[in-house]
Amino acid sequence: MSDNYEFEKSSQPQEIDDYSPYVDKQYNGFINDLNGGIYTNTSLSLVQFDLGQIYNSQKFTDTNDMFCVIPIVMVAAFSTANNAALVAPGVGAVNLLSIKSNFMHLIHQADLQINGKTIESTQPFINVVKHFQMLSEMSFNDLGTIGYTQGFGENVDNHRSAVFNNAAAATASCSGNGFTNNKVVAPNGSRVGSTITSVQNSTAVNDAITSKLGRYVDLTNPTANKLVTNIFAQGNLEAELKPTFRVAGNYMIWNDYAVIKLSNPFESLGNIGLVRKFDCTLRLWLNTGTVNATVINPGAANLGYSLANTDNTFTNSCPLMINYLNDTAANGGIPATTAKITAGLYVASSPNVTYGAVNFNNYSSSLRTCRIYYSQIQVENQKALTYVEQNRNKKVVYRTVLTNQFNNVNAGGSFNQLINSGVVHPVGILIVPYISSTVAAGFGDYQWKSPFDSCPATSSPVSLINLQVSVGGVNQLQSTLGYTYENFIEQINLAESLTSSDFGVSCGLFNQAYWEMFRHYYVNIERANISDKNMARNINISFQNNSQVAIDVLTFIIYSDTFVIDVESGIVKK
Repeated sequence: MSDNYEFEKSSQPQEIDDYSPYVDKQYNGFINDLNGGIYTNTSLSLVQFDLGQIYNSQKFTDTNDMFCVIPIVMVAAFSTANNAALVAPGVGAVNLLSIKSNFMHLIHQADLQINGKTIESTQPFINVVKHFQMLSEMSFNDLGTIGYTQGFGENVDNHRSAVFNNAAAATASCSGNGFTNNKVVAPNGSRVGSTITSVQNSTAVNDAITSKLGRYVDLTNPTANKLVTNIFAQGNLEAELKPTFRVAGNYMIWNDYAVIKLSNPFESLGNIGLVRKFDCTLRLWLNTGTVNATVINPGAANLGYSLANTDNTFTNSCPLMINYLNDTAANGGIPATTAKITAGLYVASSPNVTYGAVNFNNYSSSLRTCRIYYSQIQVENQKALTYVEQNRNKKVVYRTVLTNQFNNVNAGGSFNQLINSGVVHPVGILIVPYISSTVAAGFGDYQWKSPFDSCPATSSPVSLINLQVSVGGVNQLQSTLGYTYENFIEQINLAESLTSSDFGVSCGLFNQAYWEMFRHYYVNIERANISDKNMARNINISFQNNSQVAIDVLTFIIYSDTFVIDVESGIVKK
């Protein structure tokens, strides 16, 4: 393959002006949202943008370059029983909270309109399917270079550190109730587990989260932190939008700035290309909220966490992680008198949220509004004229999704459901199983709402067998599958890869061990006659829950759609 590439490259004619058709390209333009710094911050927070003001008759905008910056404020406080009195945080409190892998999980749903036409409609849980696409398309080099900017750690979440604690109440040595993956420090902790113990993987930590703890510059101990003392002050860091951690009284405040490339939630933006006028509006519903967790045995190795669903205001995904700090307060653990940890994640500033003595009123980010950054490009005149003439009716093809949620599929039970009664040109089905909210001996709520679990960046080890997908009454699998990693590779290969290869999956962050702990069932349904693809067809899914617990299931129909855009006027036909 490399020989063919080198030969074809050598055969191409070369010109001195082939490097760039652009006369100028600037990246520093941005527009603020329409919220004016006001966000609900109690469950879903709606953020709206109007991109019509970008227009410049002499320049183009590349929609693939656009990215959003969301100012995030996380606030936490320790308190005694019933939140009666605040407890002063100790050293190392910066490690208490983090954001789960991938800033995409800040977005629950979103929609996009261009020239008054709905291009991508509002669908819930797009963070789950878009995170899956990013994991399957990114290489480990991508993770190392751009992963940090997009909210990943140095690794994907560690499958070896995931634990299921089947007790609803706080239990000694349990990092939370239900499925958890929030251990960041352990005796001799490592990705694999560096010591032999009687409990398998008990020394493993989720080093994806551990690596992210250094994201924040800790302003609480300037005497020890020579970087802050001698080079930076808080104002210097805020001026360049550097993530920071500080303590105000008994409150812990993390300021962060989430960068989301808009072509990730909206594939259509990645495929439009250069336009002069872009009369676009988009809306993002962001996951915000507050949790009030219970603590037992604080300041000890047998620390225990739990959370009741009545003490959680996140209505969908919880992008916030409460990390398990099982050590003495002097070594960075939870202060000894703590009975509650109240924590929240908000946009721009914390709201007036009160739990007893805990009040999070108005701890603000240095950036008070969300922004979208865009490029301004001046193309060489002749090439600009040619481009516009050839693209007054430019066809844009992109993938978008339809979401369905099915709850409480019994342990060992069968599922057979029509999930959509008419989809044109479906290309893939993604099925993601989770431990059910009805499993009382556990989290007792939807798995993706837990602050102790890396979900929805991860899923569960639940096994689905006898899997079949039918489109228009035609089975897509030759026989029902006891779906394994090998089947996953067969289905995902080339369908979700950035580059194709004759030798199998050439990029992506899924390996067998990771997939077997965090299951994603993908079925490629792209293959069909053209006449069938252009007809609305029913889609049916059937499987058996091959586990000892009830499950909730999210299903995503990925389908192709098109529209026509005039790159000069921005007029859309759909």
